[in-house]
Amino acid sequence: MSIKFMDDTNEINYGLKLFNEKADKLFRLSFVETMFKAKTGVSFSGKTNDDGTVEFTSSRRGPDEEAIDAFVLTFRFFIQDNEKSSFRNLAKYYENSKIDSSLKNDFNNIRKEINDFLDKSATIVFKFNNEQLTRRKIMETFLYGELSHSNDINKKRMYDVWMHMPPFTHMIENEFVYTLAIILKGIEIIKEINKKALEQIMN
Repeated sequence: MSIKFMDDTNEINYGLKLFNEKADKLFRLSFVETMFKAKTGVSFSGKTNDDGTVEFTSSRRGPDEEAIDAFVLTFRFFIQDNEKSSFRNLAKYYENSKIDSSLKNDFNNIRKEINDFLDKSATIVFKFNNEQLTRRKIMETFLYGELSHSNDINKKRMYDVWMHMPPFTHMIENEFVYTLAIILKGIEIIKEINKKALEQIMN
């Protein structure tokens, strides 16, 4: 069975370039500096009051709401398939073009690593409604339940419940930003693969 290569080199060229442009934009955002140059995580504290009651509090260190919102605004270009720069669309470009097989393998390997990472359980084992939460489930609930758009009623309801369950709220927020940071490392690797692929396409 012969492979049918894409005739529209311009579309492939556009998709790879758009991916790299959006990757560069992500790395200019304050989210990145906070995640990789500061201490992030969740802190817990408790004390016994004079009346014998116990007071328990938690807080999250890391990107604030504004930084997360700005990051997600550009991050959606990699995960929404109506964008030419999405992971899935790039996979089609690599599969159906005359890009060198070694670069295709490099791209497929890092994409598989990203998907495997997302499909694993969260760093801290979370169960909700008797369901083991994967990083993908957490990421999609944040993105489509609140941050990117909230037209998925089930995800919106789940997100709202999570936000009213301290200290679970801070723990799952931390897992979300950690997941974004790891995917960002994968995006950086793909950007370098794209550079080499674009050189081949242009020659």
